[in-house]
Amino acid sequence: MPLCCRLCFGWDSSGGGGTTPIKADIVGSVSSTPPNSFTHNPLSGLNMVTVNLRATTVAAVLTVLADQTTATCPSRFSWENNVLTKAAVNSTNNAELFDFGPVEGTPASSNIIGGIPRPRCKTFPGDPLWPSNSVWNLLNLTLGGALIKTVPLAAPCYSDWPQYDAAQCEYVKTNWNRPQLHVEDPTSAMFPLWQGQTCMPLDHPSQIYDNCTLGGYASYSVAVTKVSQIQLALNFARATNIRLVVKNTGHDFADKSMGAGSLSVWTHKLKDIQYIPDYTCNGHSGPALKLGSGVETEEVYQAAEAHNVTVVGGECRTVGMAGGYIAGGGHSPMSSLVGMGADQVLSLDVVLPNGRFVTASQSSYPDLFWALRGGGGSTYGVVTSVTVKAYPQIPVSTLGFVFGTSSNVTADTFWAGVEAYTTYFDTFTAVGAYGYWLIVNIGPGQFFFSMNPLWGGNMTLAQFQPLIQPFLDDLANLGISIDPVWNEYPSLYQAHSGTFPPENVGGADNRAASRLFPKDNFINPTKRNETMAAVRYAVEAGGILIGYNIRAAPNSAVNQTNSVNPAWRETTGFFILAAAWPADASPAVIQAQSNILTNDWMARWRQVSPGAGSYLSEGDINEPNWQQSFYGSHYPRLLQLKKKYDPTGLFYAHTAVGSEDWEVEGQLPGLPTQNGRLCKKP
Repeated sequence: MPLCCRLCFGWDSSGGGGTTPIKADIVGSVSSTPPNSFTHNPLSGLNMVTVNLRATTVAAVLTVLADQTTATCPSRFSWENNVLTKAAVNSTNNAELFDFGPVEGTPASSNIIGGIPRPRCKTFPGDPLWPSNSVWNLLNLTLGGALIKTVPLAAPCYSDWPQYDAAQCEYVKTNWNRPQLHVEDPTSAMFPLWQGQTCMPLDHPSQIYDNCTLGGYASYSVAVTKVSQIQLALNFARATNIRLVVKNTGHDFADKSMGAGSLSVWTHKLKDIQYIPDYTCNGHSGPALKLGSGVETEEVYQAAEAHNVTVVGGECRTVGMAGGYIAGGGHSPMSSLVGMGADQVLSLDVVLPNGRFVTASQSSYPDLFWALRGGGGSTYGVVTSVTVKAYPQIPVSTLGFVFGTSSNVTADTFWAGVEAYTTYFDTFTAVGAYGYWLIVNIGPGQFFFSMNPLWGGNMTLAQFQPLIQPFLDDLANLGISIDPVWNEYPSLYQAHSGTFPPENVGGADNRAASRLFPKDNFINPTKRNETMAAVRYAVEAGGILIGYNIRAAPNSAVNQTNSVNPAWRETTGFFILAAAWPADASPAVIQAQSNILTNDWMARWRQVSPGAGSYLSEGDINEPNWQQSFYGSHYPRLLQLKKKYDPTGLFYAHTAVGSEDWEVEGQLPGLPTQNGRLCKKP
């Protein structure tokens, strides 16, 4: 079940296959003997551009600026000082391809490119205006050889691809469900349903085509190692009217890092971590970590462990901290103690849609600082690094157990046990506890519950056990027996490594939706009964429930004035519901099951929690009224800022702010893949 850590039925996370993962082809290389000059029209109506591939062209655009940060604020990483300037662009022979966009807040030119109206659709492969190979080679030269032409991960399985290799194919098939395989590829994503399933490994249960095509994958990617490469990529995509996507790790349930015919900015290589023992800047004083945007949760936890501090991060090991995690709000095992991941942000360095590189904090671009912390990814720019607050190292105690229906436990008793747990949701989270659990329908009238784990942040076992014991007594009084497994760890990193299951991704036989239930749904007996009836209905009908007992704790030590969905501030129950179908199901079957998930099961959840919301990064791709569900009352301001910072519509992602103005052509109802041309709605 490819729900990140939500359903993890046991692959070994300690090692990989015996073959090195495939690498996509690099387009061209920087040569001391450049090819001849040629001409290219970036867009109809622009003057013909003479492109001269001289070595001086590359040298001119890679300009290093002195670090301008203060002694008390963190220095930029060295690669963040390698930036593009207007003077450098003007010194080239190809300024039209790499020039900056309009200054933020100047919408007059938003629909004009090269002096003519911007086309309704993004330029697509096969169009007369799609850049020639020579122009892609120019881009690669200018990027210093960082451009990658997409080769799907499963291409070695297909004899008509030059990369055909039986041994490599076997490696891909063996490791397809491991997130690392997809994280380390510039374009692959973890939920191939939204890519279009156009290049699955041979004999994979969800393989629906006999050939391999790019489908929803980007056409090219930039393997970023410096800020100037991001600036060049954004400016090039804007000048040529090509769709742009951003890939960090690709964990989002809606695969927002994909797009057919796009140029992708791949931030995976930005792995720097800097520990700052006394960050004194922007009104904050104390320890902090500055993270490159390619850093993953487990890497952050390891760095925090090395410096005897604690940092708020995700549950899943390979989640990119500075990508969609913080951009979407970011829930954490630490949230019940200190709040959301986005709450911990002290500053962000970001390349704006117009190509300019800025720092966003409460004193610099404060409106952007507000939007980037919860307002969604692929919307306001490409974050290169983020600085987050660190806390003292804390102990963590955990409890794991399972129970299910049996000859002694009826279905009604089972659900009474689940409801007994919900009566403690407010009690547990109020003191910093957190729960991650699973309910599966294992047969008619038969159910299974797994707590993995119930988590006591900043608690020893001597503190944690008395808190949980009343709940366990309630289970015993219902006749539900368990074998509790208690553990105490000296730090978050050790607790996380020793408790949470590994991740399992890569399938196309299910999709998920979610709901943020307010705490009153579990405190008020009438609302609790209604909520549990709606939950039971969905699970009895075949839904798989992944639950969190969690809150976004208030925290005066950080700036919580941000764009995190206000529904998070009211919730103590975050529930994810998955619908599944046979791996070889037809599109009609998938559409039907998808419709049941959105318009039957989830409709009942929405009915018992009016005005609540859903989590953007783990939500329903078909969420009705998604603007309210994912962003709440913040949406009008977020949309205003989208128009201010991205007037040309360079950034698009499904259900991202402003995406209601766009559509991917050729999609089936209920199956909105990224395999199609992106166009403005008429």
